[in-house]
Amino acid sequence: MAEVSKVSTISKVFTQLGNNSDSLVPMYVKDIASGSLTSYTYFKEGGNRDGIEKTFEEFATGIVWLGGIPFLKKIFDKTVYKKAGLSPDVDAKRLFNGFSKESVDSVEFARDKALSLGDKFKEQADILADTVKNKTKAKNLALSKFGIATALTGLGLYGIITFKQKQTEKAIEKQVREKLAKESVLKNTLNNNEVYQTFKGTNKGSEPSFKGLGTFIMSNPIANTSLVDCVISGTRLAQAREGERFEVGLKEASEVAFIYGLAQPLQKTMEFFGKKFFNKPINLDYSVLDSNTIKEAIEAEKQTGGSSKLMQDAKALVEIMGEQTGGQKTGMVEKLKTLVKGEKFNKEANATAKKAIDFVFDNQDSPLIDVFKKSGNLSVFKTKEGVEQISLLSSIDANKLKATAKNTMEIVENAAKSGDINKYLKQTKILKGAAIVANIGISAVMMGYLQPKLNLFLRKKFNNGDNTNPAIAELTKQYEQKLAFEGSENKKS
Repeated sequence: MAEVSKVSTISKVFTQLGNNSDSLVPMYVKDIASGSLTSYTYFKEGGNRDGIEKTFEEFATGIVWLGGIPFLKKIFDKTVYKKAGLSPDVDAKRLFNGFSKESVDSVEFARDKALSLGDKFKEQADILADTVKNKTKAKNLALSKFGIATALTGLGLYGIITFKQKQTEKAIEKQVREKLAKESVLKNTLNNNEVYQTFKGTNKGSEPSFKGLGTFIMSNPIANTSLVDCVISGTRLAQAREGERFEVGLKEASEVAFIYGLAQPLQKTMEFFGKKFFNKPINLDYSVLDSNTIKEAIEAEKQTGGSSKLMQDAKALVEIMGEQTGGQKTGMVEKLKTLVKGEKFNKEANATAKKAIDFVFDNQDSPLIDVFKKSGNLSVFKTKEGVEQISLLSSIDANKLKATAKNTMEIVENAAKSGDINKYLKQTKILKGAAIVANIGISAVMMGYLQPKLNLFLRKKFNNGDNTNPAIAELTKQYEQKLAFEGSENKKS
């Protein structure tokens, strides 16, 4: 099998930044950028205490939110899985496949395929055979890893948000005490101590079934992280202090929109503009556009017209799969039903997908395989001897293979028609990089600058021009009343 061509560092960076479907990297960058902007905006316009709160919450929760699940899962892999003698690398989609063993997503299909490939794939075949033999245990381990990592990360985030609230209360109490200590006489004695009383009261073995949306959340790191984000949003809204619930809701809605909902649509929009206005298709990953594989294919295509190995194999795969896998298009409602209930087994689509997978393993030396690996359509398994193979432990999405093959054909055909291949590819890479940066930049500005500015504007509008956090202002007022009352009582006694 041909080795994967080398990828430059900049290609790796842009590839990860542009992967909005199953990589946490774009989320890391958006979170850091938007958090920095949020912190700056609130320090500048909302006051010192507001800025401290936002800075602590943005970065402390960000570290746990994005790093907690991967870290805890890695520990689970190194301890529990190791003791159980099973591989943690088998895709949850294979374990919880709800269809027959004939399904291309089943662990049984993967095992049989690995066995059919001979001794070279023996290591993968053994791992998959052990998983099939201990399938119930493997499912329970996968569910436990998912549940424990998600729950502990959620608890950590709950603790951080609670800690932030308590620290603000302590800081305000200290500030008020220092202020009152400087006054020679306590000016006001409260006749109604309702606020004080409020403060006083507040100081007191079967096989699991898991498919559809559940399987998607388990197998996709972004979906898993989004589940934890629901915990954050719920905690923030539940613990929001009087006067700030709307602000918290607006912030959470903004983050959900630009980190999850609009991430891929924004990228698709940038790619559409690249093709529409610059006549440069930029759908492929940056690492593919920057590879020798694509450049050599374009050069061969320019000389021979349709006979480059990459183009031949891409056309063959698209032809094998036909225009529509399964014979029908899937609308948004149907896709949502599929996630929630699980997809119905489609024999025709499964047979087509099987042909595509067979094509991949029958053509392991094809440059198209290199494109699939760089695009993340095929995972790589490294044997104990250090040999890299196409991984059967991970589920293979035939529809993604087809989409990448079509995008590859488009870029090769367009570039071959250009006068200068190097110039064409350079411009394409610049556009792709710009699209990725624009996506992240727009999201960061919307979340970290415009959303805080809107909250600050609304504060001023509904608080007679005062942009102080209403919850902090109210808390300060309550502590001033409480401590003034206590001082008055002490003076009487």
